[in-house]
Amino acid sequence: MEKATLAAGKTLLVSGPASLVLIEGEAEVLGAPIEKEERLLVREDRQIPIEAVTNSVLQVSLGEVASRREFTGTTIPSSWENLANTTLELPNPKILAIGTTDSGKSTLCTYLTNMLLEKYQRVSVIDADVGQSDIGPPATIGLGTTDEYLLSLADLNPISMFFVGHTSPTLVKDKVISGIKKLMELSTGQDPLIINTDGWTTGDEACAFKARMISEVCPDLVAAIQTDDQLDSIVNATKTTAVIVYPPTIIKKRGREERRRLRELAYRKHLANSICRNIDFTQVKLVGAEVRNGRLKAAPQKLNSMTGFLDDDELLLNIGILKGVEQKERNMKIYTPFRGLVKTIEFGAVKLDPSGKELTS
Repeated sequence: MEKATLAAGKTLLVSGPASLVLIEGEAEVLGAPIEKEERLLVREDRQIPIEAVTNSVLQVSLGEVASRREFTGTTIPSSWENLANTTLELPNPKILAIGTTDSGKSTLCTYLTNMLLEKYQRVSVIDADVGQSDIGPPATIGLGTTDEYLLSLADLNPISMFFVGHTSPTLVKDKVISGIKKLMELSTGQDPLIINTDGWTTGDEACAFKARMISEVCPDLVAAIQTDDQLDSIVNATKTTAVIVYPPTIIKKRGREERRRLRELAYRKHLANSICRNIDFTQVKLVGAEVRNGRLKAAPQKLNSMTGFLDDDELLLNIGILKGVEQKERNMKIYTPFRGLVKTIEFGAVKLDPSGKELTS
């Protein structure tokens, strides 16, 4: 661990894995003040900007692939600050963020959460980016609430989840929108609500999907992150007030393979402590699968499918992987950390092995 001196008005951008401790001075991350002697952990897939409010000293420990860079000024765009001020003027605002992949939507949602906590005791967040979800596993929509500042949306633990079963909304547009609305019903109307969305914004179908989402979700404000006019057709297709903001100059870009690797890390996390459960497929409700004449139809094609264990309200309790089917015994073997009573199991399109690796067939 080494000491880093950061002058007032400077920003230290740290890419994980790393840990930091503020020893002297005042500093903040995305609007969240850092407590002295508090250890901040930066995951391998994350980067955080530490802004020095006064001359500050930090202890920094960098992992093997970690890095740090120093900048003059803030990484927060002035358009974000203006958006936050507009948001704070609204009573219990409901904000929906849209933008392309790697435009900074999750970071913007984190920043807005921290700014709203200056006025409200608690903020709710719905993460509907099914491909890179921070609240809950990929292929799900998660709802979290917080009364504490965040370094990222991944700091939130899901209080409710909705199973989508796909890592892209293209084939499940209706389901994504209904999932957002269902989780909205569970968030208290007395708290501000921030909704993060996926990065599918290119093409007529994507624009129609986002415009319909805005129309049905009815946010008070749409925060549209764009670098040119690619979101204009979405914004123009809705009557909801939209604020155009711009991405930070410093963004951690991720390629397709990197995004898949991060999903696999998330699957592994949510599959930790799993066991192989034997479940009579004739004694539970199945969604996305059919039992005919006492046999699970198309069972070979469903092997390795990601499954969701649902409660009576069709909300996700936990995930699993279908590992085997014994037709004569009417038995499914599902690898899952879920130990509770099984009532409904939904089959998704994602296929995984027990390590969380995505399978292509």
